[in-house]
Amino acid sequence: MKFILPFLSLFTFFANVSAQAAQSPLDEVVSKYRTSKLVSMDVVKTVKSKVLSKETKFVGKIYLSQSKFRWDTDTPEKTQIIFDGKTIWNVQHPSAELPGPIQVAKSKVDKNTKKQILLATLLGTSEVKKNFKVLKTEVQKDEKLYFLEPKGSDLQVKDLVIHIASKKISGISFKDDIGNQTDMNFKNVEFSKKEKSKLFNYAPPKDAQVITL
Repeated sequence: MKFILPFLSLFTFFANVSAQAAQSPLDEVVSKYRTSKLVSMDVVKTVKSKVLSKETKFVGKIYLSQSKFRWDTDTPEKTQIIFDGKTIWNVQHPSAELPGPIQVAKSKVDKNTKKQILLATLLGTSEVKKNFKVLKTEVQKDEKLYFLEPKGSDLQVKDLVIHIASKKISGISFKDDIGNQTDMNFKNVEFSKKEKSKLFNYAPPKDAQVITL
């Protein structure tokens, strides 16, 4: 069963910025994501496998609501990652070529699974500098790039770069511990003042195959 847990990690970053009087430009941008009732965005994630010399694109939509997160992927497979604040649900839908039951992995966030939710670690409950060190910044065309280094080793990522354009996060890129490159590009970012709590509720269907990690 294929799962894409490593992509929740962006979520922790947005939730990791505290509202302070003297914020850095990066903290100020991320704070808007953290404090909004609901943020939605289209995402294209490209993974370049170092071992397989293969590039795969995942197309979908991300929803953020302070301590909650949802990622729906439509291409190349239909999958869902839902974090309700306590539990991570990783849902794999069957394809037309390989019919069968929905497969669900259920897990809690702890020290061992934290590296799988870099998106969530980037969106935690304190300022960026508490969990990440800003190595340098660069300006490229209409974007400002922040090069970050995690202060802990549990995330197992390197070469982490955040792209800021028009006071929004336009992209994030990083390498994992085995050298795979991941690039995430965000478009149609919308901030809402209304919560949609049902987006983050999940119960497996009766015929689903569920495993607890």
